[in-house]
Amino acid sequence: MMFLVFVLLVSQCSSLTSQQCHHCEQTSCDCSSQNFREVPAAASKLITELDLSFNALETIMKDDFLSYAALRALFVNNNRIKTIHEDAFHPLIDLEKLDLSSNQLETLSSGWFQNLISLHYLNLLGNKYSTLGQGNLFLPLRSLKTLHFGGPFLQSVSKRDFSGLFGLEELAFEGNHLQVYENGSLRQIGPISHVTLSLNGVFHRDLRVVLAILLDVVHPNTTVTFTDTQFNKSLQMFPVYVVIKRGATGLSFKNVNMSVSACVQLVNILSGSDLTFVAIEDSQIFKNEEKVRLLNIILNSLDVIVFKNIDIYSFYNFPALNFINSMMKLVRRASMINSKLFAIPCQSIIHFSDLEFLDISDNIISDFALMEMMCYGKEDVLLNLRTLNISKNILSSINSELFTKLVKLENLDMSGNSFDSMPLTCSWPASLKFLNLSSTSLPEVTSCLPQSLQILDLSRNKLTVFNIELPLLKELYISGNKLGNLPDGHLYLSLAVLSIQDNNLAKFNNKNLHDYQSLRVLEAAGNPYICSCDFVDFVTNDLLNHETVVRGDLKSYICDSPDAVRGERVSDVKPSVFECHTALAISLLCLGILVLCVLIAGLCYKFSVVWYMKMTWAWLKAKRKPKLKKGVLQYDAFVSYSEMDSGWVEAHLIPALEQSEPPLRLCLHKRDFVPGGWIVDNIMDAIEKSHRTLFILSQNFVRSEWCKYELDYTHFRLFDQNDDAVVLILLEPIDKKNIPKKFIRLRKVMNSRTYLEWPDDEDQIPAFWQSLRTAIETPEIDDTNNL
Repeated sequence: MMFLVFVLLVSQCSSLTSQQCHHCEQTSCDCSSQNFREVPAAASKLITELDLSFNALETIMKDDFLSYAALRALFVNNNRIKTIHEDAFHPLIDLEKLDLSSNQLETLSSGWFQNLISLHYLNLLGNKYSTLGQGNLFLPLRSLKTLHFGGPFLQSVSKRDFSGLFGLEELAFEGNHLQVYENGSLRQIGPISHVTLSLNGVFHRDLRVVLAILLDVVHPNTTVTFTDTQFNKSLQMFPVYVVIKRGATGLSFKNVNMSVSACVQLVNILSGSDLTFVAIEDSQIFKNEEKVRLLNIILNSLDVIVFKNIDIYSFYNFPALNFINSMMKLVRRASMINSKLFAIPCQSIIHFSDLEFLDISDNIISDFALMEMMCYGKEDVLLNLRTLNISKNILSSINSELFTKLVKLENLDMSGNSFDSMPLTCSWPASLKFLNLSSTSLPEVTSCLPQSLQILDLSRNKLTVFNIELPLLKELYISGNKLGNLPDGHLYLSLAVLSIQDNNLAKFNNKNLHDYQSLRVLEAAGNPYICSCDFVDFVTNDLLNHETVVRGDLKSYICDSPDAVRGERVSDVKPSVFECHTALAISLLCLGILVLCVLIAGLCYKFSVVWYMKMTWAWLKAKRKPKLKKGVLQYDAFVSYSEMDSGWVEAHLIPALEQSEPPLRLCLHKRDFVPGGWIVDNIMDAIEKSHRTLFILSQNFVRSEWCKYELDYTHFRLFDQNDDAVVLILLEPIDKKNIPKKFIRLRKVMNSRTYLEWPDDEDQIPAFWQSLRTAIETPEIDDTNNL
C-alpha cells in the first residue's frame, strides 16, 4: 500500500514538473488559471509576453526565466508568491512590463530589478510588505514610467524609498493603513502626470498625512484620482484645496462613497479653480444630516465633466441642477452616464452654450423629457453641439424635428431605445454624418434616414430588407438582423465597410461584391450559409483573392445546409464532382456505360458469345425435351445446307436419295418446316425426328448463321446422347485453317470423322451415292448392348 502511494506521489510530481502551457501563439503565452506550481518551460525563444496570473506559484527560482530571454511583458499577479530569487529576473533585460500584484511578498529587493533597464511598468500592489525595503529599491529602473505600490500591510514610507526614481508619469499609491509618511518622500520623483491615491483609512485617521502626500505628488498639470475612499463629511473634502492650489488640472473620484454635504462642499471648493477636467465614476452619493450652503460658483477653465455609473440615493430629490447650471457654462464635453438622470429642463440646457459633446446614455430620459431638454418649439439651444448620445434611455419614437436646429450636429446615437417603427419622412440637420439606431427593435427602415449619412449602424434589429439609397454612406453596420440578401450595391456607391454578420444570409457571390464599387472591408460571418459548390468555391478561392478585405476569420463562416455538412466550416467543405458538375458527371457516366456496352458487344461478337448463349439455351431446352424412340422417327436424314447450295441439293441429292429404290425420307427446311413456326424450334424438331443429320459443307455453309446453329445443336446431341448421327459431305475443298473460329465444332467434327467428298470425276459419282446411302442406312450403335 505504501509503495502504491509513493508511486502515485512520484507520478503526480513528475506530471507537475512536466507541465507546459498549451495556450501559446507565436510570440505570446496565456498560462493564466491553469494551477501551475512552477514556471512552465518556454514554448519558444520568441515569446515576448507571458501571462502566469491566477496560478499557484509560491517561489520564483533563479533559472525559471532563462529560456524567456526575449520577454517584454510578464504577469505573475494573483499567485501565492512568497520568495523571489535575487537573480530570477536577470535574463530579462528587454522586459518592459512586470506585474507582481496580489501575492504574498513580505520583503522587496532592489536586486530583482538590477538588470531591468528597459522596464516601463511595475505593479507591486496587494502584497504583505510593510515597508519598501532598505532603500534605493527603484534605483536601477531608469526607464520606469508607471509605478503601482502599497497595499493593506504598508506601514511607512521614507525618502530613501524613491531615491534615484525620475521621469515617472503615472503613480498609484494604496496606503489605507499607512502609519508613517516622511515629508518629501514622493516629491523627489518630480512632476507626475497622473496620480491615483487610495487613502481611505488615512482620511479618517489623520488628514495631515493626506495633505503631506498631496503636497509631494501634485504639480501643475497633474490629474489626481481619489479611489476606494469614503467622504462622509464636508471636512474630508479639505485636501481637495491642496490639489487645486498646487495647480492640478484634473480631479476625479472613482469607486467612492460621498455624502450630499461632501458633494456640495466639493462644488464650492471647485469655484475659481483652474481645473479643466472633473469626473466621478462608479460611486455612490448618499443623503446625510449635515447642511452645507452652495456658494456662487465661478468656473472659468472647466472643459470636461464626467459623471458615470453614479448611484444616487433618492435621486429625484438630489439638488443636482442647483450647481450643474453654473458648472456647465464653459464645458465643451459633458457625460452623465448611468446616473438615473431623468430630466434636464430647458432653463438649464440654455446655459450649455459651448457644449460640443453630450453623453446622457443609459439613463431614464423619456420622449417628453427629451423634448423639454431640446426646448422644442421655444428657442435655439446647443448650437455648438457636434455629438449627442441618448442611447439606452426609454425613448419610444424617432422625433427628428428635435434635432433640426442643431446645425453643427454630426454624430447622433439613439441605440438601445425601443422605437418599433420609423416615420416615412423625417427632417434632419444637413451636417449629420453618423447615426446609430442599433438595438431599437425596428422591423423596417424608411426614407426617414438622412441622405447626408456617412456611417449608419442598424445592428441588432428585426430588419428583413434594407434597400434605402444613401449615396454618401461609407460604413454600414447591419449585423444581427434577419436579412436574407446583401443590400443592392448600386445604392451605395461610396460604401467602404459593410458588416452583415449574424443574419439569414444564405449565400453571396463575386457579382454581389462587384456591385459595391468602393467596398474595402466585409464582415459576413455567423450566417446560415448554404454550402453549394459555387459558394464554397467562391469563399475558398475568389473571396480570399478579392480586393475586399474579409475582416474576421473565415473559420466563422459555417454551413447550415445541406445536412451532410451542417456545422462545418465553409473552408473545410470539399464537395464531390457529382455535386458540383451533375450534368457533366452524368454525361461522362453515360458515355462510359455506352463505351463499356460497345466494348462488351464487340467482345461478344468477336468470341461468338451470343452464339454460345443461343446454343446453351437450345441445349437446355433439348435436355428437358423427351427423346423420341426409333419407331417414331419420321426422316432418314435432316439435310443442313446453305441456301446458296440449294441448286446442288435439288438437282443431285434429292433425286439420288428420294427417287431411288428403296427411297429415303429427307427433311428439307424449304419443304418440311412448319410454316409460321419459330425457325429454331423447327430445326430442333427436324434434328430430333431424323435418323441422321446430313451436312452439305462448302464455303457458303461456313458463312451461314443457321447452318452453324444446326451444326452446333447436332454436336450437342452427338456428345450428349453418344449417337453417331452426323454425315459430312464436302462439296468443295475447305481449308480447316480458314474456317471461322465460331465454327469450332465443325473443326472438331472434321478432325474426328471421315467425310464424303463430291467427286470431280463423273465416273465416281455412282460410288459416291452408294457410300452415302450406306452411311445413312447403317444402324446406330446401341449403347445398352455395348454396356
